Amino acid sequence: MLNAAPRPVAGPATGVALAAVSACTFGTVGPATKVLDSAGLTAMEIAQARLSVAAVLLVAFVAVTRPRALAAAARESWGVIAVLGVFSFATLQTLCGVAVARIPVGVFVVLQFLAPVIVVGWLRCVRRVPQPRLVWTGTVVVLVGLLLVGEVWSRLRLDVVGVLAALGTAAALSVRFLVAGRALVRHDPVTVTALGIGVGAVALNVVSPVTGFPYGMLGDTVRYESVSAPVWVVVVWAAVVATLVAYVSGIAAQRFLVPSAASLFATLEVVAGAGAAYLFLGQTLTPVQCAGVGTVLAGVALAQRSMRTARAGGDGRRADPLPPAEPPPPGRPAHPALPVATEPHESPRGT
Repeated sequence: MLNAAPRPVAGPATGVALAAVSACTFGTVGPATKVLDSAGLTAMEIAQARLSVAAVLLVAFVAVTRPRALAAAARESWGVIAVLGVFSFATLQTLCGVAVARIPVGVFVVLQFLAPVIVVGWLRCVRRVPQPRLVWTGTVVVLVGLLLVGEVWSRLRLDVVGVLAALGTAAALSVRFLVAGRALVRHDPVTVTALGIGVGAVALNVVSPVTGFPYGMLGDTVRYESVSAPVWVVVVWAAVVATLVAYVSGIAAQRFLVPSAASLFATLEVVAGAGAAYLFLGQTLTPVQCAGVGTVLAGVALAQRSMRTARAGGDGRRADPLPPAEPPPPGRPAHPALPVATEPHESPRGT
């Protein structure tokens, strides 16, 4: 029997493209949240609506198109998916609402995107994975850019609960970059995302039962700045674009990007959010904030450069950053998905 022709292996450019799609779609959640907040929905209700609608659509799609993959992922990676669902979906969305209600948005953005620092520090200090200098440099440059975008010095107001909630979002966001790769070794990103969002939606609906959701408000028309639309339209946008598409593309990007690079690329959400606020809400950036956007982009560019450098060995030969995926259990067909990117010298199942 002849061997099948080898599949072309996608490079980091695929991961960068997916990460950019994720950041751009996540960037629209800020304006959508402000519009829904002005309509009278609470932060918990907005998160509940986003995750519930996204979970119903995505789980139904996966159940119809790949039921065996859905059952296998639920059986083999239930622990990782439960952690993702509870922390990277339910907890993250809930703490975001608490933080934004208590501290200025600029301060929240800076604290939330401490996630790359947590990821890089965890990999270096806990997993003992050496990080290229450009990763450290890119992380510092991104943080400086975030400080400029947020103009923290002009609106700093300390609220202990708000600050702790914002730091909690950074930790919850870090969990996704550090943990998702373990499930992606065996399962495709769409299935992993579907189960993660499903777990997150169930967790939120346990805390806040769906029977208490103000369904009557969905038919109302909300007006905020230049936006005028039915509430249900904004909810669908937030659920489908800013949640379903954003999470699927972001988790798919982790097949091609190591955790440190993926977390830095996620900060592009700040740039996308500024653009979305300008387009939909008419909000403009100050010169200092524009400089901050440029600085964030420079830090992300350094992260991309570090990936190129890491792929070359000390003697100039290219090193393959994509280790082969683990073989499937006996009797189960190999999954056609591409292998997962990991940090250099890091096992996909490392702790």
